[in-house]
Amino acid sequence: MRTLLPFLIISALPAAAQDCSFDTECFEAEACQPTSFALSVDLAGEKLVTDFGDLQIVAAKTTPPLTTLFATGDGAEYLLSRSGDTARFTAHANEGPAVISYLGTCKGEF
Repeated sequence: MRTLLPFLIISALPAAAQDCSFDTECFEAEACQPTSFALSVDLAGEKLVTDFGDLQIVAAKTTPPLTTLFATGDGAEYLLSRSGDTARFTAHANEGPAVISYLGTCKGEF
């Protein structure tokens, strides 16, 4: 796995806008439910912008066609994976542990 430190992310991925929207939420082994959740990728600022706060991007990995961003925030670690327009976003809570997965799409380019 090729991991990049935060100060290398910008040089590894061109700075471009990317907006993601998720319409399915899955909590642990429970049945998935409809949802409405969105985030924006701010590579220049090294963060994922969400309604619940900004998450710091700590690493990126690109193995075409898949791009994965790793982020951290208060009480959890996050993973955003994108291949084409298809996206997955997971929150790995430190308490529990517990995982919430979101299924959706991203538009724009890295």
